[in-house]
Amino acid sequence: MRKVIFAIAAVAALASCGGQKTMSPEERLKAFNEADSLMMVEYQTAMDSLAGDREKFMAFYEEFVQRYIDFNLEAAAQNPDSQVAVQVLKNLMGLIDDEQVSGIIDNMSEELLQDEVVAYMKTGLDARKATAEGMMFTDFTVEHVYGYDRSVEPQPLKKEVKFSDYVGKGTYVLVDFWSPWCGPCKREIPNIKTVYEQYKDQGLEVLSLAVWERQPQSHTIETAGELGMDWLHINNCGKVPTDIYGVEGIPHLMLIGPDGTILKRGFHGLEGIQAAVAEFIQ
Repeated sequence: MRKVIFAIAAVAALASCGGQKTMSPEERLKAFNEADSLMMVEYQTAMDSLAGDREKFMAFYEEFVQRYIDFNLEAAAQNPDSQVAVQVLKNLMGLIDDEQVSGIIDNMSEELLQDEVVAYMKTGLDARKATAEGMMFTDFTVEHVYGYDRSVEPQPLKKEVKFSDYVGKGTYVLVDFWSPWCGPCKREIPNIKTVYEQYKDQGLEVLSLAVWERQPQSHTIETAGELGMDWLHINNCGKVPTDIYGVEGIPHLMLIGPDGTILKRGFHGLEGIQAAVAEFIQ
């Protein structure tokens, strides 16, 4: 293990500090990738050796993740406009916040911004900036499925609905991005239900947006019924709202004020939802 750590330190120093002055961009990327690979070896070795001791494993995991983030961010800072920075973004997707992502992307050339992963992350970042807390909601329109005509071969009955049909209408709206196949989404429903029951008499509405559905909307409707989601719904959303709001994972919750201002977003769990709502509804 110590040999691995020393090797990481040596290669990382070469890739990100004094050695970079005499190294070509290709050599710097190679050195960075070698250091990264060694860190993954260290992680896998520890995961195997500590598999039977959860406490020690979690302690190592937390320390390793922070060290891995620091290593990558330092490499990006030393190589802001190179493929090293591109690889850093790929390595740290989901591990760093939007401010850190923006700090890396802002220093990239137009050529690097064409990378598929970088472009995806920049698009999501720009969407979240446009729909950040304090901004007005952005409207969208989808064909919501509201039933099936059983008199003929089953087929969905659809109607065009707008997000603005539900938000910015003088009430607080807790918006829930979910999908019926999503386990974490379904586990969040009881928490949403508890907070809804607490605040619905004070004007809180809940609106669930079914996104990324993998089965016919009849399954979404049935699942919502089984889970007791007795509030407002828009289904058949696809990726329309997630693209607009830069949502990269579900469930995702957002609280919108009576005038349509986005008050909070990205909270979760019973305590998180209660705190977000209680901040605005007394």
